[in-house]
Amino acid sequence: MGLVVTFILGAFVLAGAAIGAFAKNEELIREVSIAVALGAMAMLLIEDLVPEVVEEASVLGYPLIVVGISLGVAVLVVLDRFLPDHHHEADHNDSALHIGLATAIALIIHNIVEGMGVYSVSIESATLSVLLGIGIGIHNIPMGMIVSAGIRDQSTPQKIAVLAAASLSTFVGGLVMFTLSSAIDERIVLFMICLTIGMLGYIILFELVPHVVCSKNKPMALLCIVIGLAAVAASGLLEGLA
Repeated sequence: MGLVVTFILGAFVLAGAAIGAFAKNEELIREVSIAVALGAMAMLLIEDLVPEVVEEASVLGYPLIVVGISLGVAVLVVLDRFLPDHHHEADHNDSALHIGLATAIALIIHNIVEGMGVYSVSIESATLSVLLGIGIGIHNIPMGMIVSAGIRDQSTPQKIAVLAAASLSTFVGGLVMFTLSSAIDERIVLFMICLTIGMLGYIILFELVPHVVCSKNKPMALLCIVIGLAAVAASGLLEGLA
């Protein structure tokens, strides 16, 4: 059952991607998806990832926590050198591509960890794993939107490759737990979470915030940020029920 739930979770990413892909107003969907993603990522860090690492700090140790977060930031700093220039408003499409790919990488790593968690819960209760999966899926929708908006102008094979990787990443996490459950160390999982914190933090501070600040429709951007925050907050409530 756990593998089924983790596989279905990919539909939430694809749902967000579909919203981004079929919107008629490209500029609007980019602004909306970036603002929603900002709210969702910020709440995900505040409500879920950071508290989890702090709570389990004694397991991993603060030196490794710092190394993991720093490595997450470093990955995207290096990525900046290989992706199209995104610091100029004239290159708006390149900016969206950069943000979309960076988000996809962070989303894939994060979802692998979540897939491992969902599969673990399913061993105890299939019902609880479904509730947990719904909660996780809610915050994957805006992530799918931002990834889709970023790769909108790429070739079909490239779109398929990125979306397939993003949508199947939770299932991959479930497979990892299914095949290596006896060998998976809690320290490895926590280190991956630290890596994700660094990556998401970098995206928020150096990609999404500057983009939203330059938005032509500030009230709409603020509303979309609140929607992103609310979506992840709702997922937290559902996870709490589980």
